[in-house]
Amino acid sequence: MHMTFSPEWAAAYLRHWRKNPALEVTQFLRFPRGSSRDTWFVSYREQAGAAEVHDLVFRMDWPTGSIEPSPLYHEYFVYERLGRTQLPIARALHWEADADWTGDAGPFYIRIRVEGDWEVPGFLDPDPKFDELRIAVSKDHLEKLAQVHCVDWKALGFEEIFPAPPNCEIAGAFYIDQVLQWLEDLQSHGYREGRPIIREAAERLRDAAPPAPRISLCKGTNGLGEEVMRNGKVVALSDWEEAHLGDPAADFAFMQNFVPEINRDGRNLWGLDKAVEYYRQVSGIGVTAENVRYYEKVRQLKALTYGINAAVSVSRATAATVRMAWVATEVLNVSKRSLAKTAGIGPGITDEHYLDYLQTL
Repeated sequence: MHMTFSPEWAAAYLRHWRKNPALEVTQFLRFPRGSSRDTWFVSYREQAGAAEVHDLVFRMDWPTGSIEPSPLYHEYFVYERLGRTQLPIARALHWEADADWTGDAGPFYIRIRVEGDWEVPGFLDPDPKFDELRIAVSKDHLEKLAQVHCVDWKALGFEEIFPAPPNCEIAGAFYIDQVLQWLEDLQSHGYREGRPIIREAAERLRDAAPPAPRISLCKGTNGLGEEVMRNGKVVALSDWEEAHLGDPAADFAFMQNFVPEINRDGRNLWGLDKAVEYYRQVSGIGVTAENVRYYEKVRQLKALTYGINAAVSVSRATAATVRMAWVATEVLNVSKRSLAKTAGIGPGITDEHYLDYLQTL
């Protein structure tokens, strides 16, 4: 059965799920950002004319598949388990895998929609009058990440879905092995390409892997565009598709503008070193700038999984999106060039250019 996600389908499904034939859908809107998975905002009233409106998020894989190698259920699991904590996160409500409703589109899940926006007005404006805003937003985000990294992931059962490094000494090498396994799995889905650059870079990164200060739940993708913001504060940590267990320094490798370098009159007001020091104060976790820079290189390796996954999807799809094709070509190319530099076998691109480029993902 082919499932077309539409206002009519959403109304029928919600009436079934809520066991309420009088339920009325009041909003049906696709979230325009992001390329990892398909996201829809759906609002409803229990009956026509009711004052209370319930705001939901429906989350599912694209018809061509996700660029993220981890299963959609892992993302749902994170929301469901962290919803039991005091973390600012949207509460997961329901996982749906009944083929009578999903058809050939695959499972989806529903979570509460938290009021807010991904943007922070003025944050990207380079005018010095916004410096205090940028620093305050960065600090608030670091405080929220510190809460994530201090979560008791064992008590919450995260080992059910994520492999955990056996100890802090090999956390970096363990993560690289996971990425290589994802890439190996993609071979069985039709991706055929020699990978000498990948292997060479991965071996060098494994040899250079630093010990972790602790094993934490890591969010994976962070920063502007990845969280729900309101009045300059993170009101919901979002986008958990890259969550894993490992070195909390890995979360600094993808901050999307939330650790801005601010220099005025020859003085450094804010940047990575100051952000790491502030994080250490609020978390008590000994993350170092050196470890962060190491994981910025590991991030290049991880980015390959998006490009290759997208390439596999595009090759199998009859109607892939333009954004999916862009990830399959441009992102894949830039990631390979960056890895070549890491492996010492090519000029690649500058680290600053690469990090700026990742902001567009």
